[in-house]
Amino acid sequence: MELNKKINLTVKEMQKFDVERIFRDTDEPKYSMCFSDDGELLAVCDHENLCLYDCLSLQKLSQVHMRRFHSELICFTHQKHRLLHSSTKKDYAIRCLDLNRHKHVRLLSGHTKRVRALCFQPGSQHQFLSAGWDNRVYIWDLRSSKYTQHFDYLHSPLVAYDPDGLLFATSSDNERIEVHDVRMLSSKPCQQFGYKLKKEAKWTQLQFAPDGKTLMVSTDYSGCFSVNAFNGGFHLDYTGYQNESRLPTQSCYTPDSQFVLAGVDKGRVHVWSAECGQTVAVLHSNSLEPVRCLQFNPKQTMFVTSDSMTRFWLSKTNENNEQQVEGKRKLKSVVHKITPIIDLTTMDDSEDDDDDDEEEEEEQQRINNFSSRRYFGPMPKRYPCIPPPAIRQRRRFWHPVWQRNEDDSPEEGELNDDD
Repeated sequence: MELNKKINLTVKEMQKFDVERIFRDTDEPKYSMCFSDDGELLAVCDHENLCLYDCLSLQKLSQVHMRRFHSELICFTHQKHRLLHSSTKKDYAIRCLDLNRHKHVRLLSGHTKRVRALCFQPGSQHQFLSAGWDNRVYIWDLRSSKYTQHFDYLHSPLVAYDPDGLLFATSSDNERIEVHDVRMLSSKPCQQFGYKLKKEAKWTQLQFAPDGKTLMVSTDYSGCFSVNAFNGGFHLDYTGYQNESRLPTQSCYTPDSQFVLAGVDKGRVHVWSAECGQTVAVLHSNSLEPVRCLQFNPKQTMFVTSDSMTRFWLSKTNENNEQQVEGKRKLKSVVHKITPIIDLTTMDDSEDDDDDDEEEEEEQQRINNFSSRRYFGPMPKRYPCIPPPAIRQRRRFWHPVWQRNEDDSPEEGELNDDD
């Protein structure tokens, strides 16, 4: 499957989406999912496991045992082999997991209750935001274990970056949205918007549209809504489904900002026009469980939903996808495939920093220095610096000078080495 350089979806394509592949790795309900920036990888987590999938071949790559941490949120960094995840069992810290080295490389402590929102800054290699039930928002830098900025005046906050990474929005008390400039964090918010909505509806998710023009708020009620990202004015309401269980449903934009998707009960996905709010399609799967997670691939005509299983949805009108799935209709059955297992339950490397990366850089620099000297012989090894041993013989034992004690003095009638 080839990556689409620019996705322009139509109503017909949205109506033709169908489940192409299903993975049932565990029976646990899924709590979070995230695509890598290039759309090639997908990470899905429950309380005990994190699964990594290849979005090009629709295959499972690896499974990480993380029952020691009870992760509820995951987020890719701008490096495909590293992702962030929250913790709810051992502590409430955020950890950075290196999938290549099979270990944690950073521990970020600060939250005293569960983290409810986690997002990485577009265009930055190190900055990200977190919001927790402790009513605090933290700004982090992966190069440090301590936060760089925090806000403690918000209640039940949510956070989201704009597509350019220059602004971020925070919410408070299900009634206020503030917009901050990342270049002026010490000053007051650039804009503040207040809303009076149904008290029964609690906000569960905050996100900017890919074009940056609107800001969408998901709720645990029967609908979500969008507001103007520039003046805060109410834009549209996306309704038409029931959420009797009051689950924190998720919604998302398509990459071209033309449509809004929301996962609802019985495995259904509602699709609306982002411009007029009209229902475009109601997509069905073979599940009877409510959709807990929903994400649209940023680079492909694909979206993924999950409850206790993970489902990949493809549009049957897309030519690239038709070539990919031709003659493979049987892939709709549940896939069980042996994949590499990474076990993080027996050890906790969260305290390990990136010192190993610095050592690797030093080693590479040493190799480059030798290669620049046009040295064509074998690469000399770097031995530890040990002082040359000064050794003397006493009877039939050898002892280094630094281990000599008072009992080693020559007895009466015994000659010294100098004699």
